[in-house]
Amino acid sequence: MGFGDARTEGILRLCAMICLVFTVFLMGFDKETTQIFGADKTASFKSLGALKVIMYVDSIAAAYNILQLSKCWISAHPKPPFQLQTHFHLPLFWLSFLIDQAGAYLTFAANTAGIEAAFVAVRGNQEFQWMKLCNRFHRFCYQAAGAFLCGYAAFLTMLLISFLSAFNLFKHYSPNHFLHLKSNY
Repeated sequence: MGFGDARTEGILRLCAMICLVFTVFLMGFDKETTQIFGADKTASFKSLGALKVIMYVDSIAAAYNILQLSKCWISAHPKPPFQLQTHFHLPLFWLSFLIDQAGAYLTFAANTAGIEAAFVAVRGNQEFQWMKLCNRFHRFCYQAAGAFLCGYAAFLTMLLISFLSAFNLFKHYSPNHFLHLKSNY
């Protein structure tokens, strides 16, 4: 089982998908109601726009990894006798590389924006007269923190996948000439 092996990519994609699904479930089912100044207030992912973005980005990234996982499963099995040359698949390698890069960085950006918004909920902001919310919504904040941890684990796994995707793409090009296919194609 080598670095560019389909099984390695499949295992990484499965780990990323599991982390992304955990992030979405932890964030989506995170809801707490408490009384603030005599009124019932509910905290959920819908309360903050950054948490909604995490839900959308991580859901799309999980769906993409499911599709790519099926590609890994197909390529890990024995090939039929007739097989297309690799240079016919180069546009697919490029597409996979670009989407893997975008998925990793969008996941990072969404989780980082969510962390920034959560930081305001933990510390408050005196200039805007925003109160600290995590001292009132303990369970919500702890569960959101777990979702952020899963989101960053997914990002790190997707970063490894994007390195693997780059390796699988650029191994078809000549090391001596910029973006020229190797001579055996």
